Amino acid sequence: MKTIPFGAALLFGPALAIGGDLEVTAYAGRSLPNYTQTFNYTPAPVSSISGVTIDQKGVFTLEAKGGLAVGAGAIWYFGRVVGLEARLDTVSANIAMAGARFDARAQLPLPLPALAVSVDLTGGTAELQRLKPLSLNLRLKTPGPVHLAVSGGVSYLPEFQATATEPIGLGVTGISRGQIQVTTVTLRAGTSAVQPGKEGRLGANAGAALHIGVAPHVALVAEARAFIFKKRRLLWSAAEAPSSALGKQLLDDLLRQLPAVEFSPTFFQATAGLSVTF
Repeated sequence: MKTIPFGAALLFGPALAIGGDLEVTAYAGRSLPNYTQTFNYTPAPVSSISGVTIDQKGVFTLEAKGGLAVGAGAIWYFGRVVGLEARLDTVSANIAMAGARFDARAQLPLPLPALAVSVDLTGGTAELQRLKPLSLNLRLKTPGPVHLAVSGGVSYLPEFQATATEPIGLGVTGISRGQIQVTTVTLRAGTSAVQPGKEGRLGANAGAALHIGVAPHVALVAEARAFIFKKRRLLWSAAEAPSSALGKQLLDDLLRQLPAVEFSPTFFQATAGLSVTF
């Protein structure tokens, strides 16, 4: 222990006074979010138009895709194999959305033919702000220049934003000139805690790493780690209101029955980097 970075000195200064080794690590890799959800709804009945049947084909799907994971940590070993680790991880993820199809059919009085229409409800989007968990862990390692290390502890996830927009078929609002008029609306969902007042910011993390010494006090590091946090809920609202009274009624019915999107910010990451021991 000769020269200590300023930030690490502030964090570990009191402990360093009684001896030990300080290891600083930086790493980057791939996040592997563990999230997928499908949901559907039964289109609201249209009592004011007789002979109309409506149906949803397929389900709406949200699935998280991996993104870039980067981070840094500092470990103070107060024994040969036992240490205290503080780390900051930053993780991005992409969420893909798949829509459904809205089918409507009207059986008109004979001899008029039946009418049918299908509306493709694709084009939804979702965005997730980069997650930045802070963690404090207990770390254990095997001795030697090539060694294994495991660590785990508590993590704090600052509040983040997640949004989703999706076109939804409301229902049939009229029949005009031999065509069925179908009203659609774009819904927007935003994050909130599953339970009001309980944001679920505390979680846990655990991981394992392989260190390979390449020079005195310098090692290559490969690590796999998992983070677990409580769910967030995305609550739907209308991005725009329908113009007709029947459309507004259908929207109110839809918002009452459409299930919320529950997003779990639980993810895994695989990273590699470099560590320096002082």
